[in-house]
Amino acid sequence: MNKKFLVPIIIVGVIILILAGSWLMWFFKAERSMNIYILDKTVPTMERAEHKSFNWILDHNRYLKPDGDLYNINKDYYGFFPINSKSQEFDFKSVRIHEIEDVANDYDMLYYTDTYGVYYNEWYKKGASDVKHTQKVYGGLNQNDYLLLKEMKELGKLIITEFNLYDAPTNGLIREKVEDMFDINWSGWTGKYFSSLDTTEGNKFPQWIVNLYMEQNNNQWPYKHAGIVLVHKFGTIAILEQGTHLTQEIPFIIAKQETMSRFGVPEMVHYPQWFDITFSGDKNDVLANFKIHVNASGDSILRYYNLKPVFPAVIEHIGDYKFYYFGGDFAENKVNNKTAFLEGYHNVVSFLNSPNYNNSDKFFWQFYVPMMTEILDDYYNTLER
Repeated sequence: MNKKFLVPIIIVGVIILILAGSWLMWFFKAERSMNIYILDKTVPTMERAEHKSFNWILDHNRYLKPDGDLYNINKDYYGFFPINSKSQEFDFKSVRIHEIEDVANDYDMLYYTDTYGVYYNEWYKKGASDVKHTQKVYGGLNQNDYLLLKEMKELGKLIITEFNLYDAPTNGLIREKVEDMFDINWSGWTGKYFSSLDTTEGNKFPQWIVNLYMEQNNNQWPYKHAGIVLVHKFGTIAILEQGTHLTQEIPFIIAKQETMSRFGVPEMVHYPQWFDITFSGDKNDVLANFKIHVNASGDSILRYYNLKPVFPAVIEHIGDYKFYYFGGDFAENKVNNKTAFLEGYHNVVSFLNSPNYNNSDKFFWQFYVPMMTEILDDYYNTLER
């Protein structure tokens, strides 16, 4: 055989052996049955992006439904089900009030991955630039969602919720009831990192942010560099720009020492997705904080709005009930679910992931995966089987 073909053949063969071995190691992992209620109301595409990465973790750790099958990302959740946007076809699945008690008894845990919903411009007019304030097709935390949380809490079952639990279109009364129940309080502010605040042609910066800011600031938009946009529930926009207001352009999640030891997460990881500014009462522990690295000018902007540069990223309550609140859009990560069936894949990718601030790879592999895996494993070990 020609030597120039021999080396590529050997390399391909080694790769095939590694992949086959990795799959076999996954296949022989112990199966674990846990009935998980997943709620995702924000599904404008077939990708199911808001719960896709959680399903990766379930598959990778061989968490199965009670019937013995793996969780199906397209079917095994409650919320919005896209069918055909061109013909305006969709469906939704929600818990009815007479089902709440039975559902709470049947399920071992629940995870509200996203309750924001789907809006007209996102569903029927894909690519429209102003998608923030348009007519709702479906979404928002409702009374039955709240009652299910209440019932699961009373039964002492694991509850995980995250960013956008409270924001529009959730009714203010429902939000206050959820806050009171879990001893947390939303400031009304959400925010996100953008690698460029430049609005010139070719950039994809959201036009609705520009429009709101200019309405409030004499039709001016002076920003060009990377930065963080803060949005209040009543429409106020605050901008923190790299260099002008920030010493680090992107927010970081800072884990406490005990959190690092318990969950195997790093002390610091950058976070490019949407987050909210939510505070915790004395009944909970804060496991990790967001930190916005502001200079004196940026700090003055935060203080003007009664905000601080450090605020909770992960809130936990343990004891009489098991509850976690993630203060960011933690479950939205780009991941290929086929890789979930390769044991050790996450270790390799975690080591090789890109430090690019624009993506959340580092956050997903080094923070979300180990933390969520540990939460699930710890809880599974407490269940009576």
